[in-house]
Amino acid sequence: NMLNKKNEKLLLFDYDGTLVDSAQMIIDGTIEAFNRCGLATPKPEVIKAGIGQKLHVAFKRYIPLEHKGLINEVIRHYRQWYVEKDLEGTQFEPLFTNVKPVLKTLYQHGWKLGIATNKSLRGLSRGLSHHEIENFFSIIMTADDFTPKPDKAMAIHALRTLKVKNSEAFVIGDTVYDITMGKNAKIKTVGVTWGYNTKEELLHANADHIIHEPNELVEILRKR
Repeated sequence: NMLNKKNEKLLLFDYDGTLVDSAQMIIDGTIEAFNRCGLATPKPEVIKAGIGQKLHVAFKRYIPLEHKGLINEVIRHYRQWYVEKDLEGTQFEPLFTNVKPVLKTLYQHGWKLGIATNKSLRGLSRGLSHHEIENFFSIIMTADDFTPKPDKAMAIHALRTLKVKNSEAFVIGDTVYDITMGKNAKIKTVGVTWGYNTKEELLHANADHIIHEPNELVEILRKR
């Protein structure tokens, strides 16, 4: 009987700035890449403000006009630095406080969980397995295979693959790119303030909910 079929429900999480605090690694890697190319070091707060964008877009803002031609080389060095860190296996982006217990609770309550990130799969997989949270996720989408956020491609793919109605899904993220992806896919959105965009920026992007601590997500979903 179709009526008895429980509606599948989906929570689509961003990774950097939402589940893990990756700012320090992104800043370190960017500075190292610029130094390896003999370029002046961008300011950490400028780098932090660019988190969540595709590398090309972010780096274009930090490179002086006369060196724009070096952008691909800078990106190559940045990726190379990450590969070196991968191989060393010593430096990991820490999970934000309470993220793991909240993921576990939601998973146990029958929500399907997914990740939609502009990060590459390599760095993501390494982080998920290091923190032992990969088993919570039914679907993982990265910019390796999909048009990056704010495009709706990742969200639409997740809905179709997991057979979830957009009315039964939420996007959870810390940047306007996450909120806009949700809007573009007609999915409700939850902006988190512990990442890299401010509450004001998230509200300006029309987030449906704003939370300041991971446990608040459980409260919002319980109220439904």
